[in-house]
Amino acid sequence: MDALVRDCHKLSKHQAASTQKAISAVDAAIEQLEQVRSQLPINGDNNTGTHTEGLEKAQEQLDSTRIIVTEQLKELYGNVSKYGKHVERTFKMDLSFVSESRAFEDKKEILAQSILLHFLREGDFETGSSFAKEAGLELPRETQEQFEAMYNTVSAIRAPEHDLMPALTWAVQNRDELETHGILLEFELHRLRFLQLVEQGDAIEALGYARKWFPRFGRKQDIAAPEENDEDVAMEVNDTAGDAHTNRRTEATGRPAMLHAAHSQLEEIEHLMGIFIFARRLDSSPYAGQFTTQRWEDGAHAFASAFCTLLGLSSSSPLSVTIGAGARALPIVCKVSGLLRDKRVEWSQQNELAVEVPLPDDMRFHSVFACPVSKEQATLENPPMMMPCGHVVCKASLDKLAKGVRPGAIASGRFKCPYCPGMSCLTDAKRVHF
Repeated sequence: MDALVRDCHKLSKHQAASTQKAISAVDAAIEQLEQVRSQLPINGDNNTGTHTEGLEKAQEQLDSTRIIVTEQLKELYGNVSKYGKHVERTFKMDLSFVSESRAFEDKKEILAQSILLHFLREGDFETGSSFAKEAGLELPRETQEQFEAMYNTVSAIRAPEHDLMPALTWAVQNRDELETHGILLEFELHRLRFLQLVEQGDAIEALGYARKWFPRFGRKQDIAAPEENDEDVAMEVNDTAGDAHTNRRTEATGRPAMLHAAHSQLEEIEHLMGIFIFARRLDSSPYAGQFTTQRWEDGAHAFASAFCTLLGLSSSSPLSVTIGAGARALPIVCKVSGLLRDKRVEWSQQNELAVEVPLPDDMRFHSVFACPVSKEQATLENPPMMMPCGHVVCKASLDKLAKGVRPGAIASGRFKCPYCPGMSCLTDAKRVHF
C-alpha cells in the first residue's frame, strides 16, 4: 500500500509537469498566431510576401505545438496505464484461501449487535432501526434516545459555531461518575471553551471564565461539593459562558454534599494563563498550535468516548476497530498464505496467525507476550515465566532448558539463561501476569 501511495505522488508530479509543458507550448502557438493576425492586410494592403512568410512561421509553430502536446499526452497515458496495472496487481487477491465461512456461525447475534451498535454510534438511527427489525434484534427506545442525545451533542461541537454548552452541561451533571473513571472530560471542555473565548477576542470574559472554572482542577486534594442540583450547575455553566442556552432545562435531582477527587491540572492551567500575553497575535505565538481545527474533532471524540464509557461500552466502535485491524492484516495474511501454499505447507495452529501483524497503539487492548526463544505466543497452558536474572520466557521453553535438551547438556536442573550468564533453576522461576 505504501508503494502505491508513493507511485501516486510520482504520477501526480509527472502529470503537473506534463500539463505545464503542454500549456507553455499552446501559449507560444497562440502568441505566434496573434502576431500573424496583427500583420494581416488592412484596408487593401497587398503585401503578400510578408503575410505568407508570417503564416508559414505560424504553421510551423502549430506543428511543433501539436508534436509536443501529443508526446506529453502519450507519456502521461503510458504512466497512468502502468499505475493502473500496479493497482490491479496489488489488489488482485484470492481471498478464498484466507477466509473462513464458518468463523461467524455461532456468533451471528454478536455480529448483528455490533453492526447495530455501529449505526447508533454514527447517528444513522433510521438505518439502525431498519437493521434491527430485519435482524430480529430488540432496540430499546431508551437506548436510541441516549445515542441520539450523544450524537446531537457531538454534532453541536463539530458545527461551525462549535457549541460546547450541551457537552459542558452533560459533563457537569455526570461529574462524579466521570471522576470515578478517571476521565478528565470536564476540564478538556472548559479548556476548549476558554480557548474559544480567547480566539473570539473576549480576553476579559475568558479570564473570568478561567477564574470561575479552573481552580477546582488545580488542586490535588478532595473538594467538598456544595449541596446543589444538576439544574443549578447546568445553568451556572451557561450563564458563565454567556451563551444563548440559558433557557435549557435539565432534570433537577437533589444531590447531597459529597467529595470530588479533583485531578490536578495545575501545570496545564499555568501554561494556559500565559496566553493573554499573546492575545493580539495568536497566529504567531507559541500557542498557535492550540487553535487548530483538529481540537474540535478531538473534543467531539473525547465526549463520545466518555459517553460510551458511562454506558458500559468501549470508547471505539468494535466493528470499526475489527474492520480496521482486518484491513491491515489482510495483505500480510494473503502473502504468508500464498507462500505456504506454494511450498505446500499448511498452518496447523488454530485461532492463531502464522505471522505477527503490526497494529497501532489504539488497536491494542490486551498485553501479549511472545517467547523470545520459541517465538510462540504465551497462553494459559504456556504462561510467561521470569527467571531470577529478570529475563522472561514461556514455560515450555523453560522446561526444555531445565531438562537439558541441547546436545551434550546434563539434566542437572540448573541451566544458563539464554540471554545472560545468569544461572537459574526451574523452581526459582515465577509466573508473570499481565
